[in-house]
This record gives sequence, C-alpha cells and structure tokens, in this order.
Amino acid sequence: MTHTRDYQADFYGTHQAVRNRRSRLDKAAKITWVLERYCPVERRGLCLDVGSSSGIMTAALSPLFAQTIGVDFDALALAELAGEERQRASFLRGDAMQLPLADASVDVVICAQVYEHVPDDRRLFAELHRILKPGGLVYFSGPNWLFPIEFHYNLPFLHWLSPALADRVLRALGRDSEYYERSRSYADLRRQLAAFHIRDVTPELVATGHLIATPWARRLLMQLPAAHWPLTLRLTPNFNWLLEKP
Repeated sequence: MTHTRDYQADFYGTHQAVRNRRSRLDKAAKITWVLERYCPVERRGLCLDVGSSSGIMTAALSPLFAQTIGVDFDALALAELAGEERQRASFLRGDAMQLPLADASVDVVICAQVYEHVPDDRRLFAELHRILKPGGLVYFSGPNWLFPIEFHYNLPFLHWLSPALADRVLRALGRDSEYYERSRSYADLRRQLAAFHIRDVTPELVATGHLIATPWARRLLMQLPAAHWPLTLRLTPNFNWLLEKP
C-alpha cells in the first residue's frame, strides 16, 4: 500500500472529534492505563505524540514523562493550541513520514488513530522504528479494515469499496468530496510492523472498561472461551497494540 498523495486538506478544521475535550481525555486515560502497566518509570524520558492535533491528549499524557513533544503537519491545529496545552508540552510542525527527531532518541511514541491518515503508512512505521531507542515502546491504535463499519463516517462497507467508488458515495450523500482514509487488516498490519514485538492489549482494555463502557456487553465479551480470542482480535473494530523495538 504505497501512497503518492498529499496530507488531508484542513483535517483539523473539518474533524470536530479531535477538538472534543472529553473524548480526547478518555483516550488519554486509556493510554495512561496501558503505559503505567507496561512502561517502566525508567523508560519514561522523552515521549513523542505523532499527530497531536488539538494537543489535548498530548498535554494529558505529559505528567508521565520527563519531556513530551507533540508533532503535527496541520498548521491550523498548531496555531489554535490552547495555553494549557502549550504549558504542559512542546509542539512542532512536522511530517509523520519524516519526523524531526534524531535516530534512537525517543523512549515512547504515541501513534493513536494516525496511520490511516498519512499519505504513506509504511514510511510512518519506518520512522517510528528509527526514532525509538532500543527497548522503546509505541502505543499504537487504528482502524481494522476487516470490520464492516467505517467509523470516520459511520457507514457500512465504505472502506471496502474502490477509492473512486467510495469518493462517489460520499459525494452523493453530501458527506465529503473524497474518501481519504486507508486502513489495513490484522494480518497485513502485523506484517508491516514486523520489526517490532507486538503485544495486543485489547482484551485488557475491554476487561477494564476502557474500550467497552456498557457492563453487560463487556461481561459477555470477556466470557468468550480463550480459543475464540485469536479470531476476535482479528475482527475487532480498532487495534490497540503496544509495540516494542527490540
């Protein structure tokens, strides 16, 4: 999946979800739970939040680290950063496919719901590996191509269509002029991230209520026999992985 295209135009201006403080703080709480469980204190030096956008989540995660930097390509997002976010973290304008940090300089990377929005995700993955110190961690999340609902538009099967047909569907519905996002399946994404050790933290996030808030649905899912979890994790709507650089 090699893309020869530009970044989404006006992503920050047209995607209200990235400015929703409650939603961003909930995501930060989920990531905090994972890092407090799996990232030793001595590994919490420099954190880079790739695709920091509004900076709300970046700032919320900053108490975990000695230094926190958010990087985003969207100039409007950086221009509209609130004072609270600027006080708690540093922010840079940069390309996720050519990150402005030195080799092996970062302890932890946050790459949450970003890979589907970059022009070439393989270059992003290579950059994450390059900037991480050996033993460094990436909190990685993003959509699963195999799940039938496309959550950016809450439409079924949109991401299974050819790009040209998906564009026509969105235009016909008056939702957008172009379908930009590109996702991968479980097996495909694991191949692309083969340079990392991968820990799937989805079951733990479900069990603690960080992914499914409805108690009865969470209990039902957690009662699945262990033999069913490998298939369930391949079909989950969203990946939640912890990547470690060997």
